[in-house]
Amino acid sequence: MKRFTIIPALMLAGSCLLSGCSGCSKEANVDLSSAHTTAAVETMAPTTAQPSEEETETSTAVSEESAAASVSASTETYTSGNISIQYPVVSSMDDEEKEKKVNELLKSNALSFLKAQGVDEKKDTLSIKCKIVSADRRRITAVYTGQLNASGAAHPISVFFTNTVDLNKGTDIGFSTYADPYTMAGYVMSEDCQFDGLSAENTKAAKEYIAAQSIDYYHKLFESADFPLEDGKFPESFSYEKQGEIYFSIPMPHAMGDYAIVKFTPDTK
Repeated sequence: MKRFTIIPALMLAGSCLLSGCSGCSKEANVDLSSAHTTAAVETMAPTTAQPSEEETETSTAVSEESAAASVSASTETYTSGNISIQYPVVSSMDDEEKEKKVNELLKSNALSFLKAQGVDEKKDTLSIKCKIVSADRRRITAVYTGQLNASGAAHPISVFFTNTVDLNKGTDIGFSTYADPYTMAGYVMSEDCQFDGLSAENTKAAKEYIAAQSIDYYHKLFESADFPLEDGKFPESFSYEKQGEIYFSIPMPHAMGDYAIVKFTPDTK
């Protein structure tokens, strides 16, 4: 069966913060000062064909805690048969053209899951919820979690992905904005690696699985993480930043929840 870029059991099974549960306790900072870069990914994600049926539902707006925030964000829902995908919509931007561009990108990225993963909207069942982690004048960050039950499949697959968009440029922001892929590959394979929302037992199992991989595998994984899509292929790892801490997903076997969320606290935090 095709491997999805999807991953929550370790998060779902371990009560990951991305699904709304409490996270793991704060760990000691790790000295990986080379982890940070300043270059943002500035390539627009390719536009995907829009599905034929659509209904929208607007939720309560979410905005940055800062009083200076001037952008609001809400969620709308795409539905078609047994398919349901929430996605963010921003409003109150100073530039209407930029606002339109950002909203088109956010929706396109969220719905790109359908085509990239070969979802059959007439036969499959898919439910993806969107949580807006932050929204201010500079950027918006959304985390998606859900479940895909493909027709004829032996079991449902857990879904996880994220999207951070630069509101001024209307472009996606990726992994290299927060950390150096090679440095994070080493971090994942080290004893210092911390997971978000995993029990001690699941953490042990995750580290045993990771030890059987290679640093080159994780390096390449993180280099191709996040939007925009490359050649229409959905990434196997997604990342985001929250209150100075970096979270990113790594693939796991289905029995281990399909994915795990790694948490990295920069030594400068």
